[in-house]
Amino acid sequence: MEQYEWMVGYTPQTEWIDKRGLLVWLAEVSNQLGSGLYLVSLYFNSMWGMLISLLIIVVLKCGFHLAHLSQPLKFWRMALKPRTSWLARGFIFLALFIGVGAIQLAFSYWLPGTAWEVVFKVAAGIMAILVAAYTGFMMNYINGIPFWNSAILPLLFVSLSVSSGLAGAIAIGLFGVSMDIVAAVAGIRMLLILHTFLLIIYFWSATYMGPTGKRSVKELIQGRIAPALWLGVVLCGTFIPLAIFVHSYVTGESSVSLLITAISCVLIGVFSFNYCLLKGALYGPLIPT
Repeated sequence: MEQYEWMVGYTPQTEWIDKRGLLVWLAEVSNQLGSGLYLVSLYFNSMWGMLISLLIIVVLKCGFHLAHLSQPLKFWRMALKPRTSWLARGFIFLALFIGVGAIQLAFSYWLPGTAWEVVFKVAAGIMAILVAAYTGFMMNYINGIPFWNSAILPLLFVSLSVSSGLAGAIAIGLFGVSMDIVAAVAGIRMLLILHTFLLIIYFWSATYMGPTGKRSVKELIQGRIAPALWLGVVLCGTFIPLAIFVHSYVTGESSVSLLITAISCVLIGVFSFNYCLLKGALYGPLIPT
């Protein structure tokens, strides 16, 4: 009966969001936070920020993915088909980012200011951007889920990575780590406005990707996943932090408690958006109704 229903009705994607699939959701959020924090720390030249970002990628991102695999000892096989698989390309990007980032940290610690440090900083920055964007390319490549077939997804993932990285930079800056909190607040304020436009364009374009894409948008806006979208993404992830950051810009003052509230809401928005993206994905019916 389940197979027959899967063939004739709109079927939610469950492999990456239900039960053990929740580990994929957590891995992708960790991926955005780690890669974004590295890019922001690279811009602010913060050794601690870069180290923390690499630890997030190695421990959380890789750890959640390995825990999700049924045969984790064979994970290296994912890199065997980079010409045809975005999963393989993502694995290669991730391995290169970890390796190049570790070498860059070594040069920054023992040989700061040298040409080799600059070379590895540029290379690690490029790898961090690829790590942030590859999930969007991978999801865009899955034709069975029209909701994901949008060229905006890679850009949206990079933007979310940088905003979550800025939130992380503010958080560790509050603990005394060298970070330009004022610049980070200004950057995240602009990115929140950019996210709003990108999300509107993304949802609007998804309605033109056939009836299945339109159904996914409907489920997110007024269906079973609507609370996660409106409360998590729109209210907590956008309106509350944007109001706090605009208030701090107008008044020229910002308390630590308000900053903590704002960055917490930004991170809730990142978690919620990834959840909505995975939970709202639908397969179209194979048998026309």
